[in-house]
Amino acid sequence: MVHIGKSQNTESEKAGREAAGEAKNQITDNDSISWVLAFCGGRYEPEKVLKGIRSELGNIDIYGGSSAGIITNSSLGYTGYECGLAIFTAPFPVPEAVMIDNMEAGEYEAGRNLGHELAKVTVEGNTVLVFYDNVRSSPPPVLYTGSQLVDGIYDGLAGKNLHIIGAGMVGDFTFSPSFLFNGSRTTKHSAIAIVLPDTLTSHTAIMHGCTPVSSFLEITKINGPVLYELDGRPATDVFSEMLGTEPADLSNSKIPFLVALGRKYGDLYAKFDERSYVTRLVINANPEEGSVTLFEADFQLGTKVQIMSRDNRMMVESVEKRTAELLETIEGKPEFALYIDCAGRASGFSGSEVEEAGIVRKLIGSSMPLLGFYSGVEIAPLMGHSRPLDWTGVLTVFSSG
Repeated sequence: MVHIGKSQNTESEKAGREAAGEAKNQITDNDSISWVLAFCGGRYEPEKVLKGIRSELGNIDIYGGSSAGIITNSSLGYTGYECGLAIFTAPFPVPEAVMIDNMEAGEYEAGRNLGHELAKVTVEGNTVLVFYDNVRSSPPPVLYTGSQLVDGIYDGLAGKNLHIIGAGMVGDFTFSPSFLFNGSRTTKHSAIAIVLPDTLTSHTAIMHGCTPVSSFLEITKINGPVLYELDGRPATDVFSEMLGTEPADLSNSKIPFLVALGRKYGDLYAKFDERSYVTRLVINANPEEGSVTLFEADFQLGTKVQIMSRDNRMMVESVEKRTAELLETIEGKPEFALYIDCAGRASGFSGSEVEEAGIVRKLIGSSMPLLGFYSGVEIAPLMGHSRPLDWTGVLTVFSSG
């Protein structure tokens, strides 16, 4: 069984204790606690949150980390003072978990080491939750690159097929420092992979929310996440034309997180299908060198891309459609749902009149326990390969039997 608890207490230890107590009160006398999945706002003191949880539940393994907000069946919030957790009781076993704490030395190598260890403790088809520090340092925010981490994981797996979902953890909407719960304590500059039991079957849907507003453009100069040229022209010139502004004004405008670049997989000229796109948000601009910086570093020289615009209407429609489709395909008994939601999709940030996570809550209702959190990056299978994603919601329902 899975039991959900939450708290919005502003005192760290009390928040952990209240969330754990709410979930514990749902447990029958015959159930024993196996482990806990917990997320809390970056305004808390994480070690005190752990202390509060353990004061109610004892010395159990606690995995998870920081988030910009929490989503459950009954509520959602993103003030930075939200704590949410899921207690897993028997027959769910304590999961296998592997961790690396050397991301400062390089994301790809850290991911390769993580994948190598994962290969030892998994069987084909296992579902694995991967959480990593999104924020290397702050302020100003310097981010770890999820695409390099995930590429390294696949290298280390050496062909083993796993259902990988997860997130880059953030402290709040401004990318304040992030942290992980590694089972026993709080860690930084690390990534953790939690192997769920093979008695659980995972079903994942990706909610999108961007639409193309340009023809296809070729990347003609790029270095990691820094994009210098599209079709041989300075990237800031191309974006300024689309936005109707001067290149020099881009760094002072609201360009960060308002526009993105999308790569379409499959037939480039097929009818638009949001599920064919991997989108990378633009997080800042440097008009002096004509460049913009993307959230990830996986686009390459020669890649065909389109400028994408955030579309709140499409975001809401995508959530309604993909959630309903997913729920219709579930086989067996739904045990719980996990919703990993880009922090920028919250209405307080996106300006949407509707909380799209509220739609997920409404459609799931009381049919299964729901725990969700607001992330910096979402990881989910897309086109046969798990990838870090931007501006998406990733809903996974876990079923048994």
